[in-house]
Amino acid sequence: MTDIEEDQRRRRASEIRSAALAYVRECGRRGEVVDVAKFARRRWPRDGAVKLAIMTQALADDIRGGVPVVDVWRRFELPGKIALHLTGASGYQALYDVLERNALTPGFTATQIARWVSEGSLAVERAAEILGVDTNGIQDLVDKAVQRGS
Repeated sequence: MTDIEEDQRRRRASEIRSAALAYVRECGRRGEVVDVAKFARRRWPRDGAVKLAIMTQALADDIRGGVPVVDVWRRFELPGKIALHLTGASGYQALYDVLERNALTPGFTATQIARWVSEGSLAVERAAEILGVDTNGIQDLVDKAVQRGS
């Protein structure tokens, strides 16, 4: 591989990562999953059909890999249900697994969320939104945290 080819690969990878973060943040702002193909067409309006298809697939793969999703989620910018949907994860623990595999520091732990709820500094509904569970799931988490603390 030539230096030029390597440079182009790095540039594309950097552009895909930047686009993935922008996409995930847009999902968070809208509160819903945004169509990846439409997002890609807005992001790269001058690209031809072949390059756009390649970039769109690379974008979708990066999002599905989870790193940009958990990076935004851990900053409270993305609801848990959307994070779970984008990554295909079955529960919030899988999001923490992505953080751990990629040496990313979590912005919060489920135990912290439970403590904040039990202290009254975080509403149950907001905690449920963050973790992507229903309010019963939060109550179970709080009950377990209280039992451990006793």
